[in-house]
Amino acid sequence: MKFPTATYRLQFRNGMTFDRASALVPYLKKLGISHLYASPIFTATSESTHGYDVTDANEIDPAIGGRAGFDRMVETLKDAGLGLILDIVPNHMAASLETPWWKDVVEHGAESRYARHFDIDWSRRLTLPVLGDDFEAVLEAGDLAVKPDPKTGKPSLAYFESFFPLNPATYNGREDEILKISDKASLSQLHEQQPYRLMSWRDAARDLSYRRFFEVTGLAGVRVEDEAVFEDSHRLILELVRSGAVQGLRLDHIDGLADPKGYLDRLRQSAGPDCYIVVEKILGEGEQLPADWPVSGTTGYEFVAALSHALVDGAKLKVLQSAYEGLGEKRVDAKAQLRAAKLLMVSRNFEGEVTVLMKLAAKIAEQAGRPTTEGELKDALSEMLIAFPVYRTYGTPEGMRADDKALLDQVIEAIGDAGHPVSIEALALITGILKGDVPTSAAQDAVT
Repeated sequence: MKFPTATYRLQFRNGMTFDRASALVPYLKKLGISHLYASPIFTATSESTHGYDVTDANEIDPAIGGRAGFDRMVETLKDAGLGLILDIVPNHMAASLETPWWKDVVEHGAESRYARHFDIDWSRRLTLPVLGDDFEAVLEAGDLAVKPDPKTGKPSLAYFESFFPLNPATYNGREDEILKISDKASLSQLHEQQPYRLMSWRDAARDLSYRRFFEVTGLAGVRVEDEAVFEDSHRLILELVRSGAVQGLRLDHIDGLADPKGYLDRLRQSAGPDCYIVVEKILGEGEQLPADWPVSGTTGYEFVAALSHALVDGAKLKVLQSAYEGLGEKRVDAKAQLRAAKLLMVSRNFEGEVTVLMKLAAKIAEQAGRPTTEGELKDALSEMLIAFPVYRTYGTPEGMRADDKALLDQVIEAIGDAGHPVSIEALALITGILKGDVPTSAAQDAVT
C-alpha cells in the first residue's frame, strides 16, 4: 500500500474535465502532491454539479470525458509518478428517471430485478415525491396526462417534462386505448394501478417508502450489504483498482450503510491489501474509529474540528455571551436551544424516519409479548435520538459491540437525569431490541 503524503482534490464537472485535470498535473507535481483525489466520476444526473447523485456506477461520465478521457488522465498521472484516489458513493444513487435501475423499479415495482437493490418498503406503493401539490390538486388542475415517453414511445403518466412509465400489465395490448384517456376519473384509476404513487414533495419528510440520504429525497438508499447489489454497483470500481488505474478509495457516508464493517470487509477482500481506503466518518468528541475496520483512517473531519478549537479561546465564551446579552438580547440557554433544534429535526425534518422506527418497534413488541403504545415508543425514540452523543452504534444480527452497549446505558441514564417524561418500559424495550435481548425470532419476523 502506498500511503499519500499530500492530496489535491479536484471537483469534476462545472468545466473541470479529465483533460483539463491532465493539464494541471505538472503544477500538482511541483506542489509536491503525491495523489490526485477525484470527486465522484461516474455518470450522474444531467444537471449534477457534484457527482454524488450517481445514475450509473458502472460508467464513467461522458460529460467529463468518459472512459477515454479518464484513461488519458491516468496515464498522465502515472508518467508524473502521481497516484489517484477516487471518491465513491456506496450508500445511495439518484432517485431519478435518469437512473436505469430506478426507472426499472418505477415501471415494474416489486417485480423489477432491481427492486431489492434499493432500500424500499414494498408493503406499499413506491412513493415518488415529485408533484408541486397533492395528487388530487394536480389532477384537478389538468397537469397530468397520458402520453408516449419521447425516449421509449411507451405510454406514461406525463407531468410537465417528466414521463413516468406505466406498468406494462396495465396497458399491454391496449396502448391506443390508454393513450386516449383524458378524463380525470380514468387518469386517477390508472394511477392507482401503478406500483408507484405520485405525491407532493412537501410530504416527503413524513411519508416516504424508501430510505433517503439525510433529507435529500432525490437520493435513494442502496442495499449494498446484499452481495449481489455490491457486485452490481462495484463492478467498474473494482476493475479500476485491480488494473492499477486507481490506488485509493474514499468512501462517502459510510455510516449510512446497514453494516459498515461487513461492507468494508467485503470491499477490502475484493480490492486487495494494497488499496488505500479511508472513510467519511463523523466522530463525536472522544469517539474513535472502530479498530476492526480494515481502513487507513477517516477523511479528517476530526482534524478540522481540532483546528477550529485552536482558533477559538473557549475561556472567553462568557465574555462573548455577556456582550451579546448587553445588546438587549435574551439570555442564551445553549443547552435548551440545542435540545429544541434536535427536537425539531426529530419531529419534523425526519418525522417519517422516526415513524418507521416506531412502527417497527411496535411490531417487534407485539410479537415479543411486550405491548407498548405507539405514542410511548415514539417519545422514547425521540428522547434517545436527542440524547445520543455520537452518530450511530453498530449492531448486527450477530449482536452489538460491548462499547456500544455501554453507550446505550449512558444514553438511558442521561435521559433519566434530564427529567423529561418518557415511558421506562418503552425505553427498556427499544434498548433490548438494539442490544439483542428481545427474542431474535420476533425481531426478524417483524423486519421481514
